[in-house]
Amino acid sequence: MGESAAVRYENVLVPTDGSKGARGAAEQAVDLVERSGGMVHALYVMDMGDASFVAVPSDIGETRGRMEKKGRKLVATVAELADERGVDCETVVKSGIPEEEILEYAHDHDVDLVVMGRRGRSDPDKPLVGSTTKRVLGQSDVPVRVV
Repeated sequence: MGESAAVRYENVLVPTDGSKGARGAAEQAVDLVERSGGMVHALYVMDMGDASFVAVPSDIGETRGRMEKKGRKLVATVAELADERGVDCETVVKSGIPEEEILEYAHDHDVDLVVMGRRGRSDPDKPLVGSTTKRVLGQSDVPVRVV
């Protein structure tokens, strides 16, 4: 297949949770975008359902702050990887249900491809494809590359 026949990706979404799979997905996304001159979108979704164990309402704000700080650090890692290769990167931290936020972001930002890890940080001993990845695969209107 010649260079002119290669698929060009203008907007590639990389949901990240800091896992090894997410790092591999970010590397592949940057490779794809580097060739096409597009943009990587790094997204971290704060799943506040994970904070439901917090008993005191004042602790929820503190927990949210910690999660947001973690998310900013994780998307910054993807941005640094992109910057090293001269690739533009948009970073976003959102709160919500991960697969819903990923799908909404892809739709709202004309994403050509979603690149994500097989499974995230929370399911190291679970099936080959993690639950969030599986739900995104099943519901996405755009192609999803699983790393």
